[in-house]
Amino acid sequence: MKILIIHGSMRKGNTYAATKKLIDRILTKPDVKCTEISVADLELPFCISCHVCINKGEEYCPHYDVVGKVWSALMECDGVIFSGTTYVRALNAAMKNLIDHLAYGYHRPALFGKKGMVVTTSAGTGEKGVAKYLKTVLGQWGINGAIIVTRNLKEQMLQSPDNETAMLNAAADRFYGLIASGRQIPPSLKTIATHNAFRAMLTSEFVESERDAQYWKQDGFYNRVYPAKARALRYMVGALTYGAANLAIKILGRKYVKLQKEGK
Repeated sequence: MKILIIHGSMRKGNTYAATKKLIDRILTKPDVKCTEISVADLELPFCISCHVCINKGEEYCPHYDVVGKVWSALMECDGVIFSGTTYVRALNAAMKNLIDHLAYGYHRPALFGKKGMVVTTSAGTGEKGVAKYLKTVLGQWGINGAIIVTRNLKEQMLQSPDNETAMLNAAADRFYGLIASGRQIPPSLKTIATHNAFRAMLTSEFVESERDAQYWKQDGFYNRVYPAKARALRYMVGALTYGAANLAIKILGRKYVKLQKEGK
């Protein structure tokens, strides 16, 4: 079992400490190999929003020598722990910069079947919003139902060290159990709807990214409401979303083409 941990903090503070306790617990389980990547060590320049990863392919990213290794590690793992610190009620910049570089993963959800966990702490508030954002990112990449672990300074002060350790151990055990089970976690309604909105765009004659379209076609996503198992209600929502988005794109696309021809 391969578990990847991505440390987003620029220093080894509270979030790092909580994540290390989770790792220590997981390493007591059989057949586990943990690989850790620290964003602080990557020396990753800021994403320049050139869009080449989306339009041409991720290998054209000017920082692919760094980003490509991270994505390869994500592809190879069975589970990933995203450990991001809360700064000013939002995700810290270094971790967000890495996610920005992996924007193409939002369009090409290649990580179906993998399990996820997000960890974040704060000195005050905002950690729950950060955790929700990180879970959404993982979900869009194909990692459904990520486990959330959040802590803030007030909780730590009011809780005994033994209770804190018990909570982290329980989260680690649950994460390991999900991976070991091989069970598919069904997507949320939001994930289904977003997926089918993308499907409508990429099956349209007005598609802007040929690379995205190639990915969806080769993986058979064009003709499927969702690539992994989902319940009937979710499939219905997906089909309805696809139909509505497809109709809207056709109407708007034809209007755009007409305006272009008229020189407006």
